[in-house]
Amino acid sequence: MKEIILITGANGSLAKTVKELLSNRYEIRNLTTNKKSVDKKSTFYWDITKKYIDTNALKNCKHIIHLSGYSILKKWTDKNKKLMHESRIGGAKLLFKKCKELNISPTTFISASASGIYGLTAIGLKTEKDEIGLDWVAKMANEWEISAQKFSELGTRVVNMRLSLLLSKNSGFLKYTLLSMKYGIGIITGEKKDPINWIHIDDVASFIKESIQKEQYQGTYNLANQYEISQEKFFKTIKKELFPYSLIIRLPIFCIRLVLGKRSMIINSKITLSVDKLKRSNFVWKYTRLEDVLKN
Repeated sequence: MKEIILITGANGSLAKTVKELLSNRYEIRNLTTNKKSVDKKSTFYWDITKKYIDTNALKNCKHIIHLSGYSILKKWTDKNKKLMHESRIGGAKLLFKKCKELNISPTTFISASASGIYGLTAIGLKTEKDEIGLDWVAKMANEWEISAQKFSELGTRVVNMRLSLLLSKNSGFLKYTLLSMKYGIGIITGEKKDPINWIHIDDVASFIKESIQKEQYQGTYNLANQYEISQEKFFKTIKKELFPYSLIIRLPIFCIRLVLGKRSMIINSKITLSVDKLKRSNFVWKYTRLEDVLKN
């Protein structure tokens, strides 16, 4: 009989990649806020703001992967900040509350987190032991991890993933960068030498699979590529591999602030994520070079 995995944020690109990787070996259940997609077999309804979850989703559940999170790139209004907080921390708290009430102790609880935990103005190399930042994004990420860690009270092994920029052909940053450069222009925001911390979506899915199957994975992990790359190198590699005719320009960060406001701080990171802990776990990256990503 297949073990049951429950995934939140099931419509996101990472969740879809994880499901594709794990569906042969595990029974996958999804939690959704979209009532139209509910079938009460593999997809169940929940409403975090109303503290409601269809508890059938949790029955006999061995592993929970908490990936839900209202996009941090949405406007930072009070309403959106509340949605960002509730979808992450409120979601984890609701899952914990219901598991405790139903006397369910998952073997594993894996939660997304973010490199933003180190602070939007942080600089330099960051390990999992470094202090968290003081801004609201860092505090939210910290609460996110604390709410996940509550599952340890149930005897559950908890893994928090401090995600860097996810690269995927069909979604997010890479998709729009490739589209822009296809039409002749690549835009560097801020300083050329600033690092881009990235990891391929397939590698994150592989990390989640290993975290389920290997007890050695526990605690917090920076998830990024093991080789540093600057913004300039990133765009020049795309130009060389795919679009040699494209023009790369640099926009000063104040130009981006005119459009995004304080959100521009997210795409103007000056930290580099240490992945030494990941290496010590003998994790093997599928994609270590940007060239390999672009060829696939």
